[in-house]
Amino acid sequence: MKQFEYKIENIQIQLNNDIDFNTAMTKKLNSLGKEGWELTGVNGTIFYFKREIS
Repeated sequence: MKQFEYKIENIQIQLNNDIDFNTAMTKKLNSLGKEGWELTGVNGTIFYFKREIS
């Protein structure tokens, strides 16, 4: 039976003139994805992730 661990993260992106929201959010989500986290839900700035425990 597969087992998962879960992570809840409050992601708030600080914008400046050098980077836009989409670029910053993509970078953050790709970083978590490389760690094996899969986005499962969003509620405002709260993001829910899971990854399989091996």
